[in-house]
Amino acid sequence: MPNKSPHYLKLHSKWLKRHKKLKREIESKHQDAINWISDALPAKEKLASGAVGALMLSNSLPSIVTTPNIGIIQTKAETVQKVDKTDQMRGQLALILPKEMRALTPGEEEIIGHILSSNLGMTVSAEIDDRRLNRSYGLIGAEQHLVRYPGDTMAGHLDNNVVANNFVYSSGMAPGRGAWGYFAKTKADFGKQAKEQEKWYIAVQTFLAPDYATRLSHYRDWFKFRKMLLVNPKTGQSVVTDIGDAGPAQWTGKHLGGSPEVMQALGYHTGPRKGAVLYFFIDDPGDTIPLGPVKAAN
Repeated sequence: MPNKSPHYLKLHSKWLKRHKKLKREIESKHQDAINWISDALPAKEKLASGAVGALMLSNSLPSIVTTPNIGIIQTKAETVQKVDKTDQMRGQLALILPKEMRALTPGEEEIIGHILSSNLGMTVSAEIDDRRLNRSYGLIGAEQHLVRYPGDTMAGHLDNNVVANNFVYSSGMAPGRGAWGYFAKTKADFGKQAKEQEKWYIAVQTFLAPDYATRLSHYRDWFKFRKMLLVNPKTGQSVVTDIGDAGPAQWTGKHLGGSPEVMQALGYHTGPRKGAVLYFFIDDPGDTIPLGPVKAAN
């Protein structure tokens, strides 16, 4: 190692002392947040994720890092203020999510499940009943409307308050049916539930689920209209959806697709019409959670 100048050594000593001081302050002021993340992570994932280390060793904390039970932030000016839960959720997710687009580890999925569940008031998980998809974090792209019943037309997809030239209408309707056929056998049978299921549908890569080919009967009906929570991690925009189709193909580079209404709810209805999204199963055996946008609110 080359010799360091006295000036360098003096600055190094000052920065080291400051670093230790900041570390002590972080441990003192944010111990609840540190404990919350540490408790949520499995032991084998604590070091790999770096979440706790990022909290304790960084020379400043993100201004939106909180825990569900605290509801406050500590700014650099040492002032305390309340924040809404959308910002809170975004800050927590930022500590865990990888910078690159990749499949999450089991430990990351577990702690993200805790974050989403506590902020959005529902129980979500990457795996339910020993069933899961190939991933829970991926790139979503825009899909067209699906045919809901024999003879369905694009005009029938419009609500009274939707103008004919907006994104929802201009997306058009797919020429074929979804993976589970029509949402209703006839127009007469088409009701509110079927309308909501198509409106908030997503297409996921069911065919890439672990051991799908050897467990076809195990998976096939279970995925049909299964509720999933989708979250845009950058904005916190969230929507409760249902699985209405299979896809997209692997060669597209996308991992799931969303109806025009889903993409609009996520903030991905402009520009390239695609982006990063978290998608977790919702544990709702009583079918009490409605489809559509949901907010992380106090």
